[in-house]
Amino acid sequence: MNLILDIGNTRGKYAIFDGDTLLARGDNPTDWRDPVAAHRRPGEPLNILLAATGTPPAGLREQLQAAATLYREASATLPLPIPLDYDTPATLGIDRVAAAIAAIALHPGRPLLVIDAGTAITFNFVSADGRFLGGNISPGARLRYLALHHFTARLPLLDGAPSPGDAGKNTPDAIRQGVTRGIILETRGYIADFRLRHPAGITLLTGGDSPWIAPALGQETHLEQNLVLTGLNKILEHQKTSGT
Repeated sequence: MNLILDIGNTRGKYAIFDGDTLLARGDNPTDWRDPVAAHRRPGEPLNILLAATGTPPAGLREQLQAAATLYREASATLPLPIPLDYDTPATLGIDRVAAAIAAIALHPGRPLLVIDAGTAITFNFVSADGRFLGGNISPGARLRYLALHHFTARLPLLDGAPSPGDAGKNTPDAIRQGVTRGIILETRGYIADFRLRHPAGITLLTGGDSPWIAPALGQETHLEQNLVLTGLNKILEHQKTSGT
């Protein structure tokens, strides 16, 4: 059994896998004990991977280390199932790598654009031969709302709810339209440029804001909600055979 805990900047989640099969997932990483007990066979080893781009809850590391047969903390400096064409692996977010690994498993042999829309939006590129080529990082919806509120005198702090239409008729709607359409048009631009350069390429979308972005991108963009968790599980599986 594999337990994956993904602690992001805004949200945390866990997932339980039997090999490559997802058994359960949840949005509170501190609730992992009961689901593990429900699915774990007597005497079965428990392999745990903690991926923390945010700050884990107090005491969580110690709980996981005490429960694990094999325990790893995810980073791009671990042995990985794909090569990285990146100058500074120690600074590379493991969530970006994990999403790329899962995308390759879904669409092997194709150039890939992997978009993860969370606190930050990352646009990551994978070659047809399965190399992580790097990518770009942009502010997500929450960061854009915070910036507009923090760096102006009168604009209110809003949330990430999308707003229909093209032009706001009041200040809150104008902010929501600016953030929502800014993200959508930016994402469309990346996709259009990628398809121009790689006509056989595949675009995948994941992340907490992906459900409201996906309808604006068309059917040629594949929404994969568990992409990062699946990729983290593949990284953990790789640790079992890497000798580390």
